[in-house]
Amino acid sequence: MFTNKKTEKLPEARSSSFNLIASGTEITGDITTTGDLRIDGRITGNVSCTAKLVVGNGGDITGNVHCYSGEISGTVQGHVVAKEILQLNQSALIQGDIEAMRFIVEDGASINGRCTTSRSLALPEHLPEVKLISYEEPQAISE
Repeated sequence: MFTNKKTEKLPEARSSSFNLIASGTEITGDITTTGDLRIDGRITGNVSCTAKLVVGNGGDITGNVHCYSGEISGTVQGHVVAKEILQLNQSALIQGDIEAMRFIVEDGASINGRCTTSRSLALPEHLPEVKLISYEEPQAISE
């Protein structure tokens, strides 16, 4: 009937492992982990993380992202879902829709898509196929 917050476990089975995709590393394929994940390299595929996901300044994901919580400073081309909180730092570039229970957007972050907040987000058992979209660097306007 009553639960003790100190002993109560999260619904997701989250492990204490830490995974790093270093700068200069390129991976083609889906990544699934129950531990924290930091991406400073390039991923072409879906990323699913039941813990915290960090995409560094040089991190680049072309695929859908599902995580428990996330902090993005790099580039994501695909649908982003965070079950808890998602933070977009000033250097973040998102090309796709975002769903999160809560999210923080720093001045300078770029989003090209719809943003939705919801109290009842769940991590899917199977990620949908990603549709690759093309992205062109913005050009400076000269007079």
